[in-house]
Order: sequence, then structure tokens, then C-alpha cells
Amino acid sequence: MRADYVSREEWGATKPTKKWTYLNPQRVQGIVVHHSGVTGGPTGATAVQAFERHHMTTRGWSSIAYNWLVDVDGTIYEGRRDGAVGGATKNWNFKTVAVSYVGDGHEPLSLEAQQGFRTVIDESQHTYSGGLWIKGHRDLASTSCPGNWLYDWVGTGTLLVAPPGAHVPTVDWGGLIAYMQALGAEVQARPLRRRMRGVKVRLVQATLPRWGCDPGAADGIFGWRTKAAVRRFQRECGFLKVNGVVNRATWDALFFR
Repeated sequence: MRADYVSREEWGATKPTKKWTYLNPQRVQGIVVHHSGVTGGPTGATAVQAFERHHMTTRGWSSIAYNWLVDVDGTIYEGRRDGAVGGATKNWNFKTVAVSYVGDGHEPLSLEAQQGFRTVIDESQHTYSGGLWIKGHRDLASTSCPGNWLYDWVGTGTLLVAPPGAHVPTVDWGGLIAYMQALGAEVQARPLRRRMRGVKVRLVQATLPRWGCDPGAADGIFGWRTKAAVRRFQRECGFLKVNGVVNRATWDALFFR
């Protein structure tokens, strides 16, 4: 992982009261984002230990419910073992990876915390061969979790957003362009179309609104609404084939025009 990482042993996790069940990789569909909802609460290992006490003592669960937790400074804490079935998303625990923000998701996250989430998301996509959707807890249950700011951030593609007054680090534009060109080469070999999932789909969904084309939530799932937005973009460009498929020409027009 690219962000600082703290294992269960390092933060002093309690031994689970029963053995975990592990996810079947073939059944994993997505990543669910949660938050504590506590403003000005504890951070670091103290916060993670508080989560664990609440889940085990108050709720009677076998261990902390989340697979991963992201602190306000971007540090990533291991919750349940990687690959263990979580306990935070009723009816979806056997199909998803659960990651929670230690702070209040109604407030803007620091760039470091955003990067922590991005690291967990990228690693989870890699573990399960890509194609996972990313949703807030409220998409799957009657709850305000993970807070309005964090929910909107997830819905717009988890692009890094500097909070008010934050120091914005220098962007490695050369590295970024090279990365997008490498993804473009993958798109050239396998164009993006309906029913496909993954990071490249999410990037397309997050970029289309900048061109006035609304694909809905940037959840990484290429559905009918995304196809309609791609067709509108292609039509308005005037030089692309209008078919709702993102080939190399459409990719380059989206990101390099």
C-alpha cells in the first residue's frame, strides 16, 4: 500500500470471539464506504480501538466490523483481516469490502485521507481483478452514512479535492499524462462498453460531466446512463463515431483535447 499502514497487531486488536469467514473472490462485487459520524472525536489507534469496543461489546459482534479504516491523516488501519467477511453492511457483507473513515464524512477530508481511501480502493481493485463498484453505505441501507461530503466525493469518482485552506502539492503532470496514456493503450486493446466495470470506467464517468454529459454516479459500472452520456459526448465532438463505446479516439478526446 502507498499510504502508511498499521496492522491489527500494531494497533492492539482484540482476538476475535470466533473464526472469521472469508470472502469468495468470485462473489465480491464492490467497495462500501462508511464513516464514524463523530465530529472532533479520537483519531489514530485510539479511534480504531473505540470502534472495536463498540462493535464487540455493545453490538456483540466477533470483532471490528470494517476490513479497513482510514484515519484523518491518511493512515490505513487493518480492521478484519484482508479478505475476511465484514460485518458493517447488512445483506452485502459477503459481496463487498468495507472501509470506514475514522472522522465525520460530513466535513471535507484532507488530501492525505483522500489518498488513504484511494490506496485502499486501488488495492482492493487489484486483489479482486478490477471491476468493483464503489458506493456509500446509504446506497445500500437507510442511513446518512458516510456523511454528505464523503458520499459526494465517492459519487464523483474519488478524485482528489483540496479542502479549504489546504496546501496543494505539486502535480507530476508528466507522470499523470503517462499514466492516462497507458490506460488509453489498454482501452485501445479493449474498448469500454456497457456491462464493463473498473477504474477506467470510473475515470470516464468522472470526466464526462466536465463536458456537459451526465453519466450519473461515478461508480465504475458502465450502464445505460453512461452509454447515453458517452454517445452525447461523441455526438457533440462531431468527429467521433457515435456508438456509446469508449475506444482510443473517444478516450483521447475526453482526456487530452
